[in-house]
Amino acid sequence: MLAGVSRAPLDRGIRLFNVGRYLAAQEAWEDGWRDAPPEARAFLEALIQLAGALHLRTRRGATRGSVHLLSQALVTLEEFRPTAHGIDVDALVAEFGAYREWVERVERPHRLLDRVRIPRLR
Repeated sequence: MLAGVSRAPLDRGIRLFNVGRYLAAQEAWEDGWRDAPPEARAFLEALIQLAGALHLRTRRGATRGSVHLLSQALVTLEEFRPTAHGIDVDALVAEFGAYREWVERVERPHRLLDRVRIPRLR
């Protein structure tokens, strides 16, 4: 568990993220980030980047920006393996790494395929 991070914004963001409301999840995590101590912010920043990447991909069709944010998030999440704040970071890194590679291969967003392939936070 990361000291100093409020559960409420983290849990709210996870719920929103898992139903595809990426921008709202990003905003929830930003609320938690503002109140978190500096040593706890990197994990929340990585979640914010994941949500931002998926918002870009699913709502704006911005593949390059999405891949960039996914890559940044994955680098940061490496520091939090195997778990952080009740989230299986090992699975998160593996699943989002595979998703990022798929996005790079297909380039153009596919509403249905993206929805099926986007991992959930657990």
